[in-house]
Amino acid sequence: MTGQIFGIDFGTTNSLVTLIDERGRPIPLVEIETNRPHPSVLWYRGSEIVVGRQARRYLDITSEGAPPGFVRSPKMALRQDSAIHVDGRVIDPSDAIAEVLKHLVLDAAKPRDGRAGENILKAVLTVPVNFGGPQRRALRLAAAKAGIGVVQFVHEPVAALYAHLRSQANVDREIARYEERTMLVFDWGGGTLDLTLCRIQGGMIQQIDSLGDNDVGGDRFDERLRNLVREKHAKTCKLPDVVALERPGMAARLLNQCENAKIDLSNPGKDRTDFIINGYLQTDDQSSDLLEDITREELDSVSRDIVLQGLGRIDEILDRSGLQTRDVEFCLATGGMVNMPAIRNALAEKFPGRYRAPANGDRIISEGAAWIAADGLRLCLSKPIEILSADSTGRGVYQTLVSEGTALPIENTNHAVVNSRLYCVDPREGVACIQFAKPRRPGKPRPSDKRTTLQTLTVSVDPTARPLIERIVCDLVIDHDYVAKATLRSTARGDVRDVEFHDLDFALALPRKESDPAKWEDEPKNQHPMQQAVGGPSPTVAGSINVIQRTNVVFAPGTDDRVDSFWRFVPGDIVGKYQSGYFDVRSTQATERQHEERDFYQPCASCGRLLTEIIAIGPVEACRGRRCGISLPPLAEVAIVTSPHNTPTDHTC
Repeated sequence: MTGQIFGIDFGTTNSLVTLIDERGRPIPLVEIETNRPHPSVLWYRGSEIVVGRQARRYLDITSEGAPPGFVRSPKMALRQDSAIHVDGRVIDPSDAIAEVLKHLVLDAAKPRDGRAGENILKAVLTVPVNFGGPQRRALRLAAAKAGIGVVQFVHEPVAALYAHLRSQANVDREIARYEERTMLVFDWGGGTLDLTLCRIQGGMIQQIDSLGDNDVGGDRFDERLRNLVREKHAKTCKLPDVVALERPGMAARLLNQCENAKIDLSNPGKDRTDFIINGYLQTDDQSSDLLEDITREELDSVSRDIVLQGLGRIDEILDRSGLQTRDVEFCLATGGMVNMPAIRNALAEKFPGRYRAPANGDRIISEGAAWIAADGLRLCLSKPIEILSADSTGRGVYQTLVSEGTALPIENTNHAVVNSRLYCVDPREGVACIQFAKPRRPGKPRPSDKRTTLQTLTVSVDPTARPLIERIVCDLVIDHDYVAKATLRSTARGDVRDVEFHDLDFALALPRKESDPAKWEDEPKNQHPMQQAVGGPSPTVAGSINVIQRTNVVFAPGTDDRVDSFWRFVPGDIVGKYQSGYFDVRSTQATERQHEERDFYQPCASCGRLLTEIIAIGPVEACRGRRCGISLPPLAEVAIVTSPHNTPTDHTC
């Protein structure tokens, strides 16, 4: 179909392409021979690269063990940011992934079921929740090498949830049913476990929180099962060390059989499976051939701790979000591992009557991506990007730089925030400290919401400049890989600093109810970057003790004539240097904190002591200033000088 945008689930174990046909039906482009998704495996056979089922099949038919150039899960190498070493060669993970994607493209071009072949040029590509900006960039590069343009990325759990909603007879009613309700997507696949808490709010599927665990994927179960089979064979044949006797390539072949056995034992009607590998060991007796069987009970026993660890992630993400199990209205379980009886039964017990494991669990993610493409849905920010600005309390307030609900860029576009200006209120240290943050809760932030720091950056400023003179120009651009790059430049010193952050939270804008739904045209919300200030908790600096960091910049993207209104944010111990009448008894400009800072930092004009010393040591009779005068008790005098209504002469003894 010309101009068709496909949905692609590039998985650790299997990958699949899906399209939505002219009648609004999801068509998974599975393997023609097996009607199953494509294995994400490669075999570098000399100069030839064998991909998918053919490479996997070689493990089952060869009597020589796995080939030396066999790569099971190139996605894991991308996740771990490591190269793939194959038979003395070093292969970039994006090149290996590109070969898998090329295989999907070639297979999709084959005619099937009376339909002409499909030409995959554009796709919505799903990614795990813990895939950061570098991984998304590498995945986009791999897709480009395969001739595929990535229109946008979508988290795998969100794609699965949208596919579930879209499969219902009345989509609008189903969406309304879960409005303002908490849903959990539990996606346990071959390489990782992804959990995402979602809520339908404001016409969007908002991600409340996400958690990814790379240590409990299905591959770990396969490894445990392989170790069990080895132990049983060693016990049967009375061998001290089976691993040392394994013929080259047999470890990989056994691992492949373990994956198949795990799938068999997840079938309700199967409680035992056999392992048969001829010529398994380098021996001359009957121990050379591996003949063992494994029961479901044995699989459950050796993997119990992994199951408990994975299920424990549910409590972790709920606790992190201040929720309990009963707050989850609906749990959608996807991925091959949820078919395992131990996991399936535990989820059904944890969410009685609220747990669903769809029959198309191996295809639901790619179907969700295809529906998102067909419906023209856009990914948005579920939490705003904020910047910490000075306030009169010294703790700072969070100003919105990019608002929640802002549409994220699609392929080859950027979202730019126009020259947001910061003014340095305290340049004495020669640096301006800028902190980017996000609320921990989705939606419009509240003063009480806790924040997560995204990045902190310092820019050199003129330490001799008066407050609110030197500006820091902040340019922020979000690219199509959802990486935000902030460029900060001080106007006097001309210091330029760059920083990137990609730990953003996403929402999926649901279809508009108007007759003309949103399409792929880039329609970002061009809202003014200055939003109403919201208070928040004092930021802390990690260390042996918690330290309140006082921001020394104020966020003022409006016109320059507004700057005079920000003198109330300037520390009280320096404001008098530039505003001579600021602390006059008849003036109401100075805040209580500024009076307090002025009195604390400015010494007595007569004896040169700070207020702290006067409190600690007591008055000096030789000094006739108001602070040390013998006619008044020291504490009463201190109470007077710290009042915001005192005159400037109160600073002398």
